[in-house]
Amino acid sequence: MAHNKNKTYFPSQRVNPIVLSKRIDKLQEELEHHQNLLHAVNKANDMHVEQLSNFVRHDMKNAIHGIDGTLYNAKKRNLIPHDIQEELDTALSLLRGSLENFSRLIPSSRNTTTTLPEVLNAVEMLSRSELQKRSIEAVLDYDRQSELPIHYPFQSLVQVLHNLVINAYNAFTDQAEKKLLLKGTIEASCCRLCLYDNGMPVEPERRGIIFKYGYSTTGGSGIGLFHAKCVITEMNGTISIVDSDIPEYTKCFIIEFNPQKSSI
Repeated sequence: MAHNKNKTYFPSQRVNPIVLSKRIDKLQEELEHHQNLLHAVNKANDMHVEQLSNFVRHDMKNAIHGIDGTLYNAKKRNLIPHDIQEELDTALSLLRGSLENFSRLIPSSRNTTTTLPEVLNAVEMLSRSELQKRSIEAVLDYDRQSELPIHYPFQSLVQVLHNLVINAYNAFTDQAEKKLLLKGTIEASCCRLCLYDNGMPVEPERRGIIFKYGYSTTGGSGIGLFHAKCVITEMNGTISIVDSDIPEYTKCFIIEFNPQKSSI
């Protein structure tokens, strides 16, 4: 049977390099478009959070000043018994402390530079109530005087670490002793964060899939660890889980990144 040597070959569109190249270009354009949309939404949310926090701080300060003035005048005129004055003074001190904590939790939503003490102090405050409720002994170990800058958004790091703490909550069984240890160290080119717990261990064969979207063995959403992985990857860092090197804990999440590089 004779073959036509002059016949032109047209590859299937599924394998045609020109068609595939155009398809890839189109997908890259769509990806860039969605990334820009996400960036715009995040920017708007950051501005909204900052405006809300400034509004609340301003109103709380005014309210505290107003109560201060009223209480001062009442004291001068002996209108309030001494024991009631002490109770009101204590209540005002608590309000001032709450306002200070609130300010430290949101130093600036759009600020892309923070420090290790700012981040870990915020995680401690966000977790305090739940730790007490669940009778979890938590220890934070880091240099509270460190001023080395971390060139990443404050909220991103706080949310990542808080997600890990929430994951640890769910890993505890009915054990009598529940323990957490959050360690942080920072140098010019490396920030290392380690979260230890003595809850359920994670088998080696599952350590590669616990960061996948929707994966959970504790009844959680399966989003917290996925989000942590995404954020740390965007920071050109790494997040992993290993057996604990400290006897009283079962496992440890380790985060490492260069605090001087920013892509977020």
